[in-house]
Amino acid sequence: MNMYPPVDTEEIMNCIKCNIKIPPKRLEILPGTKTCVNCSTESPKRGVTVMRGSGDHTWVDLEVLTQEQFEAFEKLEKEKSKKNKGLDKLTD
Repeated sequence: MNMYPPVDTEEIMNCIKCNIKIPPKRLEILPGTKTCVNCSTESPKRGVTVMRGSGDHTWVDLEVLTQEQFEAFEKLEKEKSKKNKGLDKLTD
């Protein structure tokens, strides 16, 4: 049972915060929404796959991060990659 009544995508709905038209596709996907994307309280999310376990008991998880956490993760990965490239040159 859907707790929201069906939304006529032709119906024009404005954001309750900024009064700008909410795109019809957003209304179709999120029928109960009253805000546009810019006024939404949800922040963007990113996902990173992580290998867990050891030996025959390994699996892959998806870690969901905020945009800030993801940017910090990318920075650490780049630093780690630079270190590893330097070590490769020493072993050649």
